[in-house]
Amino acid sequence: MSDESTPAGNNDESSGEFNPERHTQEIRHSQVSARVPEGVSRGVFSTGAVVLQGGHEFILDFLLRISTPQQVVARVVLPIGVVPQMIRALRDNLTNYENRFGFPTMPAPLPPQVTTSSDAINVGAGLESPEPEAPTPPVSDVPSGTSAGGSGAVGETVTPDANPPQAAPQPHVADKTTEAAQKPPSAEELYDELKLPDEMLSGVYANAVRIGHSATEFSFDFITTFFPRSCVSARVHLAAPNIPRLLDSLTHSFEQFQRKMAQQQKRQPPAPGDQPGEL
Repeated sequence: MSDESTPAGNNDESSGEFNPERHTQEIRHSQVSARVPEGVSRGVFSTGAVVLQGGHEFILDFLLRISTPQQVVARVVLPIGVVPQMIRALRDNLTNYENRFGFPTMPAPLPPQVTTSSDAINVGAGLESPEPEAPTPPVSDVPSGTSAGGSGAVGETVTPDANPPQAAPQPHVADKTTEAAQKPPSAEELYDELKLPDEMLSGVYANAVRIGHSATEFSFDFITTFFPRSCVSARVHLAAPNIPRLLDSLTHSFEQFQRKMAQQQKRQPPAPGDQPGEL
């Protein structure tokens, strides 16, 4: 890759005069290997990412949401031209992962198991657990439609009446509650809950991405390919089940950016020389 495309042969050395405007040189350096600074080599672990769209760049905020408070562990700034390359590389890596390990799925929690006092572990020989007594059905005076002690679903409380009265249905209120629970938070609400240190506000720049994976996570090396040596500016390890969502977010955000650019070009008036009939 050349950081300066003007060849060195353009210098007029025969005149004996030095012209700083014409003193250029073609520089080439290898991008095969990149230096990894000590502070970046270990990388950071992330459980998710947020894709932000700027006017001339894309910002990737990698989050760690298993700690309190939730925080941004890495912010990477990518030029627009790198985003489609990253999408293709990530899609190829995900395909290779699926061919070897299968589709990365998020594990579902197991249903809770009801335990009794007889499940205690006995220490020593000859100790036996007593036979569990038959459970007595609970009797509650709580009206139907509520739950005692804040546990259990609505309508599951047992009452002494044979035919408990049915609560009047309120579909309108339930729909609003469901919609509020399913509505994703806005960017302002999300970042109000995230810890973003001041030294990370500007992020780190990268104009190349190298992606690898293991059975449990994907590794991203964000690289600057500047002379005299390419360098890794950020290294992020992302859990494998989060990769399909990241790929969808990147693809959707870039397609949205392309549509916005197309609409802006349509609204721009043509240049004077582009008018029909003019030469």
